[in-house]
Amino acid sequence: MKNTHATGRRLLAGRLLLVPALILLTACGESNNNANPYDRPHDPNAEIVVTNIGPENGGIGTKVVVTGSNFGNDPAKLKLFFNKKEAFVMKVQDNAIYALVPKQPGDFSTIRVVIDGRESILPDRQFQYFIKSSVTTIAGQQGVATSVDGPALEATMGRPSMLAVNDDGLLFVADDGGMMLRMISLQDNKVTTPITGMNSPWSVTFNRAQDKVFVLERAVAPRPLLFYALSKSSGWMEQETYYDQMDMSGNYIAGRFIYTGLTTDDEYIYSMSQTGSRLIRVHQETKKVELIGENLGLSSWVHFSFNPVDKKLYLAAGSYGRIYRLDPYLTPPGHTTPWVTANDLEHILGQARGTVVEGNGTNAQFGTFSQMATDRDGNVYVGDYQNHVIWKIDTDLNATVVGGTPGVAGYVDGKPSESRLDTPYGLASTSDGILYVGEAVNRLIRCISIQ
Repeated sequence: MKNTHATGRRLLAGRLLLVPALILLTACGESNNNANPYDRPHDPNAEIVVTNIGPENGGIGTKVVVTGSNFGNDPAKLKLFFNKKEAFVMKVQDNAIYALVPKQPGDFSTIRVVIDGRESILPDRQFQYFIKSSVTTIAGQQGVATSVDGPALEATMGRPSMLAVNDDGLLFVADDGGMMLRMISLQDNKVTTPITGMNSPWSVTFNRAQDKVFVLERAVAPRPLLFYALSKSSGWMEQETYYDQMDMSGNYIAGRFIYTGLTTDDEYIYSMSQTGSRLIRVHQETKKVELIGENLGLSSWVHFSFNPVDKKLYLAAGSYGRIYRLDPYLTPPGHTTPWVTANDLEHILGQARGTVVEGNGTNAQFGTFSQMATDRDGNVYVGDYQNHVIWKIDTDLNATVVGGTPGVAGYVDGKPSESRLDTPYGLASTSDGILYVGEAVNRLIRCISIQ
């Protein structure tokens, strides 16, 4: 990668170039009577020129100034990219763009300005991104297997199995040791219990709007009840139930199978059975239940997550060490609603269970999978409780470990590469990729922040 280290001469020249723009912006803010000569629209007939960026390194949210010419004065018409990641533009004038560095654009980023479909790239230099990362404990007491509410680090978890988190800092934990649904408010640093007396609470997921959470019981005893929902409008306290329905022959659609997976798109809730690989969808508003696939040939304990970028379901076959994806909207000839078969599964990662091997696609090797999650950029995360690690799979299908020491169980916070987890089973991601992990043995909720 070229230009990774700027010379002192170039840094000095860059700072001098930025001074006029900063002075002009300050002067404009101090007096409305002084016209800013650079407050003018973009000229579509003239070239867009990018000359500098300052500072030349930093992390997420770093304030930068990109200088040049013919940027215009309308932030709505201009886009600034660090590699493929779009930055937040705070202000623009014809000779300067004031912006915030986006999350993880790459170790070194090419700076690109796009206006009305025309673009210009900063030549001869790149922005160096510094990653900030940590693993911390946010709730529970190590090895204490009771289920007691209270301040987050004083409360205890019977056995945290599955998790869901929203961007407001609210976590729901299926505590199948205490047979209850736990709620952790990161803002209030508090653990409470909105639902008790459950039959093996298992998968938990938010809807895409993040104002409703669904929790599935894996035991068949409550059938035809499928799952519960809690809504933000009720303060997350009033239960709403979703029930199985009968088909034209009088048979229940979901049936008396153990269902383990749970995820949502904008309209439907998806769930998959432990045996028979039966895939159902339930309309979030009408509660209509439909079978949209069966006999998919997957292993038991399939975990899956809807990817908001490519609109596909990513499935981790727990005992196969393989990851697949499918199109849940696939409607073949002769069908009026979606229907998927084993032939519609795309095998994209892993070959067989084993020790940790990072790599691309089927060159990667995983252990036994647990819960999956996705972020808004299309990255997929999955727990590997056999190897005690958390995996990240990017949009190019590169699989890397982002938390835990491969093959070593334990309890260590700190740098992700030096951290230790013990049987990470639950996993949830905020839209910007902050991860929360539920550990079945440590009885803890951990946070993996890589920014």
